[in-house]
Amino acid sequence: MDNTLNAFLRGIIEAATEFLPVSSTGHLFLFSYFFPFENLSVPHEAFEDLFDIFIQSGAIFSVVALYYKTLWNHLRSAVLYISKKNDDGTGFRFYLNLLIGILPILILGFVFKSWLDNVKMRPDLLLILGGSWLVGGLLMVVVEKKHLDDSHGQTIGWKESLIVGCLQCFALIPGVSRSAATIISARTLGISKKDSAEFSFFLAIPVLTLAGLYKLYKHRAILNSETIGLLLFGSIVSFIICFFIIKLFMAFIRRRSFISFGVYRIAIGILVILYFLRG
Repeated sequence: MDNTLNAFLRGIIEAATEFLPVSSTGHLFLFSYFFPFENLSVPHEAFEDLFDIFIQSGAIFSVVALYYKTLWNHLRSAVLYISKKNDDGTGFRFYLNLLIGILPILILGFVFKSWLDNVKMRPDLLLILGGSWLVGGLLMVVVEKKHLDDSHGQTIGWKESLIVGCLQCFALIPGVSRSAATIISARTLGISKKDSAEFSFFLAIPVLTLAGLYKLYKHRAILNSETIGLLLFGSIVSFIICFFIIKLFMAFIRRRSFISFGVYRIAIGILVILYFLRG
């Protein structure tokens, strides 16, 4: 497959799966497993690693573009609160909750950095992905069935942020999905579908931005005219499509639960496990 077409398709896959609770990393690995980049002038594994995190940055910018007013208003509120001016502290609490929510995964990601850097080389990675999809899907179905009444959602405070942040660490396991980990844990706490999804979006901004900067620094030696073009192209595709995917996703969950995503995870998990067991 032509590398430009490959980058285009991966950008679409990233956009369609990053903020849905189905694991964008898992889908990208499956695609790269069957359709890797070819004839690159740089180490293949390094570029695959950098490309995946780079197109995630495109998805992150779509969140910023869609929610810039919310982010800006909370930032202004936080500054006023810190300056001891007339403000109720809503913005300060918003950013404090985000900080509390990202600390666990940043700490654990640093501790297990070596394992995470080499996880794609594991011969049993397909089994790990399939198992993660299957277990995560079952949990999502069970949790959603218990919280179908969405009329009285729990508010997100620092305690909820800490719990969600800790459970978000399971997303370090391939196939678990950062979105799924945050949404399932938030829904378990009684947080509404809308607030669960949006809190997952907001947590993604610092987490994936920092991960992207780390990968960019780690693989800086492979940046050249060939690789930069593919990276930017994939990221732009991801940004544009993800902008609309988020809108569709939020419209969908206003009418429906997350159960359908759980069913999808169960189905793809079983298929991947069977494929692995067949050798």
